[in-house]
This record gives sequence, structure tokens and C-alpha cells, in this order.
Amino acid sequence: MTTTAAVLATIPSQTNPEIVYTIKRGHDGNVYCSCPAWKFQKLAPQQRTCKHLRALAASMKQHAK
Repeated sequence: MTTTAAVLATIPSQTNPEIVYTIKRGHDGNVYCSCPAWKFQKLAPQQRTCKHLRALAASMKQHAK
């Protein structure tokens, strides 16, 4: 049986509305973004970040209030 990663959010590109980036929680518990800024970092996945992940975290923090 295969399972898919949980999609946490989809965020449209600010420069090209036809592009949508997907933020997922992987089977390993790490959070992944499909944007080039996240993909091409040379850090381990658990250490990477991008503006989409920061925006999602800020939004979740705001909704938690």
C-alpha cells in the first residue's frame, strides 16, 4: 500500500499566477515546498525554508490567536 504526503497548502506564485507551489508534510515528518528556492538549497530538508513556508507559519500562528 502506498500513501501520499499530506498537502498543507497551495500558494500561487507572486510573479506568475499560473504557477502554484505546494507545501506538503512528507512521510518522514519534514515539510517540503515545491518552489525552486526550497528545492535548490544545499541544506538538509528539515533545515530548509522559503518565503512560502514562512508565510504558512505566520498564517497558522495568526489563526491560532
